[in-house]
Amino acid sequence: MFSSCFRADVFDQFPADSHSLLKDIVFSQAGVVFPDQVDALTNKLDSAPNDLLVRLMPLAAACAWAPVSSFYVGAVARGLSGNVYLGANMELAGGSMAVTLHAEQAVINNAWLNGEKGLDRLAVNAAPCGHCRQFMFETSTAESLDIMIGDMTDSQAVEHCQLTQLLPSAFGPKNLGVTTLLMDDASQSLQVDEGDPLAVAACQAACASYAPYSGGYAGVALRTDDDAVFVGRYAENAAFNPSLTAIISALSQLRFGSLNTRRRISEIVLVEHPAAVSQKQLTDTVLNALGVDHFRYLEATL
Repeated sequence: MFSSCFRADVFDQFPADSHSLLKDIVFSQAGVVFPDQVDALTNKLDSAPNDLLVRLMPLAAACAWAPVSSFYVGAVARGLSGNVYLGANMELAGGSMAVTLHAEQAVINNAWLNGEKGLDRLAVNAAPCGHCRQFMFETSTAESLDIMIGDMTDSQAVEHCQLTQLLPSAFGPKNLGVTTLLMDDASQSLQVDEGDPLAVAACQAACASYAPYSGGYAGVALRTDDDAVFVGRYAENAAFNPSLTAIISALSQLRFGSLNTRRRISEIVLVEHPAAVSQKQLTDTVLNALGVDHFRYLEATL
């Protein structure tokens, strides 16, 4: 699917004794850094705990897939659990710009799909666009989220601010009466008629998706040619346009899970609860651009 691999020359920016651990993070752990590894990297990179997020931004940016813009953005976030997550922008050549994934969305998606309940800090190597500011404002910790913006090579040049400063007079979930936010505990009781493992995985992803405005809960499960399975969930937004579709959520996880492995998608299942919005057509369009033929669409019942 992705014709270019992870840009491994990024390791040259880090001390040699950190390379083995950094390779585990990107090649084996799909961009998740566990608390003991956070401590180890803080020591190896001679960074203060908060500066570590900035120090890791080049590693995140090296995971980006940007065949359209050639602009590589990396984001690193710290979860309430103590885990640190990597995210990177992703573009699909030959597809619509509407399916572009921004780094801030990718890192939130990575944290959310790994069970994180909130973020306290997020570092990015370019100022978040309005689209991303709106997406971040949907999360459970939006009103206390600290944002770090700046030069990947100079921690002294980093700007610190609150998300609420970047998005004054914000319109968000509470304006529409929504109190259970993105990354909060929530689950839907959805069912589908088909019981094969891929359909079950997609249904489980749909159950854990976030669609408080439309009720169009949706999940994707994809299988690759080496029988690896990746899932994605729909993350809806109060402003709607910044919503993250289930297929793009899944493709981002596929990218992070395949940075040193050439994989092709062999089958995809989209499970969706019927609502005023549908991801079927967009998913079909994306898969056509990727040359994927085996696509199943299943409607779920509550």
